[in-house]
Amino acid sequence: MNDTRDKSNPSRPKGLNRRQFALGSAAAAAALPFAASPFRAFGASNRPVNFASFGGYYNETIDKTIIQPFQKETGINVRMASNTSLASLKGQINANAIQWDIAELTGSEFQIAKQQKIPLEPLDFDIIRTENIPDYAIDDYGIKYAFFLEVMAWNRKQIATPPKTWAEFFDPKAYQATRSLYTTLSDSMLLEFALIADGVALDQLYPLDVDRALAVLSQLPPEQILWYETNQQVIQQMQSGQSDLGMPFTGRIRVANQGGADIGHTANQGGATGDYLVIPKGAPNAKQAMKLIDFICNDGPSAAAFMRATYYGLSNKKAISLLDDELAQQVPTSPALQDTIFRKDDAWWAENLDRVTQQFRGWQVLHA
Repeated sequence: MNDTRDKSNPSRPKGLNRRQFALGSAAAAAALPFAASPFRAFGASNRPVNFASFGGYYNETIDKTIIQPFQKETGINVRMASNTSLASLKGQINANAIQWDIAELTGSEFQIAKQQKIPLEPLDFDIIRTENIPDYAIDDYGIKYAFFLEVMAWNRKQIATPPKTWAEFFDPKAYQATRSLYTTLSDSMLLEFALIADGVALDQLYPLDVDRALAVLSQLPPEQILWYETNQQVIQQMQSGQSDLGMPFTGRIRVANQGGADIGHTANQGGATGDYLVIPKGAPNAKQAMKLIDFICNDGPSAAAFMRATYYGLSNKKAISLLDDELAQQVPTSPALQDTIFRKDDAWWAENLDRVTQQFRGWQVLHA
């Protein structure tokens, strides 16, 4: 497999798009009234595309905003599955019993899959058009399709003048308040935020100086730290008044505020992490799966609907222009944010996660 997303080649062979394919045959155009549609040109399959994601509200939103329009547009059926993971995918591959046509993997899982040479289908860029996909999201074996933005946030009821930078956020004198900090390094960007607070530029974060990051965190008295392990815990801690500052993901903030919370945030110096769509080698419906990936990355209205529902970003440049200005400047794939946020280096974390986690756990014990 090719190297990481930072080294992916943006100039991929695109071949004919759906419209060009359809118009290439006058007979087909006459026989099929929908032949001019770029997504119907290949026809449909009777076998559902099995798409494994994380389940719950996330699956429901994908189904409503993306899958249903895709099925209507193409006639290709899609069945959503839950509890995706690299371990489950490897189990299917090792048993030679591939059930999933598409699996959603975290960025670190995708890099580990490449390191371990897990057999994945090379993507067909004659089917998957790349003009609407950011260069940094393209790999020969996966598309980093969804991005989630972790940010500094505050309880508006308790913080009158909020922090504007991570240096202010981590200053124990500027804010003598409890901070909710994410203890799960595989998901969070806590160490990156600490380095930014110490003056490291967004484009100079990697390789991480872990000792320097822990030195920044050591400036916080233990009584100003409240650890959390899941994305929802930080929201609960801030809503309940256990903490006044935190580092949640923007999608969680949106849902909480819709439910009556009063959490403010800024995207400045935020960190974007994301998930890849991959097709396991031997997937029974690989070609149709690639058509679904193409739809996700190129159909503007459905991608825009997903982003409105979640505040997460999709690798679909066309959809950004369909969002209102406020949201367009908040989703992590927005060009407006690219100079003010960073993207988590999945390859570095895949190489260093175990070592850094052990070092971090040791520091936590000493700093308790």
